[in-house]
Amino acid sequence: MKILHIITGLGDGGAEHTLYKICKYDFKNKHIVISLKGRDKYFPLLNKIGVKVFCLNFKYYSIIKFFFLVNSIRKLKPDITQTWLVHADFVGGMASFLAGNKKIIWNIRYSNFELGKTKMMTMLIIKLLSKLSYIIPRKIVIVSKKAINIYEKQGYNKNNFIFIPNGYDLLSLKQDSEKRKVFIAKNNLKNKKFIIGNVARYDPKKDHLNLLNALSILRNKKIEFSCMLAGNNIDRYNLKLMKEINKLKLTRHIKLLGQKNNISEVMNGIDVYVQSSSFGEGFPNVVAEAMACKTPCIVTDVGDASLIVGNTGWIVPPNNPNHMANALEKSFYEIGSTKWNQRCIKARSKISKNFDISIMIKKYNKLWTRVYKTKY
Repeated sequence: MKILHIITGLGDGGAEHTLYKICKYDFKNKHIVISLKGRDKYFPLLNKIGVKVFCLNFKYYSIIKFFFLVNSIRKLKPDITQTWLVHADFVGGMASFLAGNKKIIWNIRYSNFELGKTKMMTMLIIKLLSKLSYIIPRKIVIVSKKAINIYEKQGYNKNNFIFIPNGYDLLSLKQDSEKRKVFIAKNNLKNKKFIIGNVARYDPKKDHLNLLNALSILRNKKIEFSCMLAGNNIDRYNLKLMKEINKLKLTRHIKLLGQKNNISEVMNGIDVYVQSSSFGEGFPNVVAEAMACKTPCIVTDVGDASLIVGNTGWIVPPNNPNHMANALEKSFYEIGSTKWNQRCIKARSKISKNFDISIMIKKYNKLWTRVYKTKY
């Protein structure tokens, strides 16, 4: 089959990463990608694996661009159109429908959204999509179990929902002592006893301030640590972030790494991974990636982070630096013990049993075949 993916953009995000993995590891079908925005992180990566990618630099008020998209879909003649993220579900779904390809699958990645934090345009589109969910998509993939009830309450057609969690390549994501040595040498961490990590773009939903406040509490408890922060806009040029770090007197304890492509190296180099998000998460890839490398996690109870971690790590409420600091303290005193070693093994085992890449690919293939063969 020919699967056309229409996605909002190709930047550094969970949806983009999952789309890339599907294109890379599914050998049964031909994949084509249309990005409504421009070239970004995953454009060269998709090109490298032989996937044709079109970038539209789309303006949502441009009728000309919209009908160019409709015409492009007609020319490509896909068997299935799969759209990713809210804006692409709306624009790509409508365009595919008008192009005559009505075998459309939406892909929902958010687990939640909040008024005042989520853009009003996004909220409006979600309301429109709830009505269109009875007309346009044949199925709606939801990556987060928590999101099912949330989107049902928003009025989405629950009969179209199908839960497919993310999958991970456990051959590349694994414990690797050499990668740890490289990471520690590269970042001058040789004499550091407690290395904390966080990988997330600078965004309100990722709530870096929550993590920084927790680290400040940890510092006041006289616990020595180094925290490695990575992600888009996580660098010394981010004046707002730098101001908070200086204000909390954490300069000596924090290193800003910027955007990192070698996630496996980061996850092997740290002792514990922290996810500090306050809202808007679906199925956070970085948590599963850390666990695949036998790195225990401390996560806020947002999206499906708690489902991924289970009893292998610590789950704390969002927006609560005291609880996060307590979990960090517990992990600090547990490192090196038999209990810690068992925790590391359990983390890897949970990902292997539930979220291997082959499981996700099989589920998508089953879905595509079902939608393709069904007469509408």
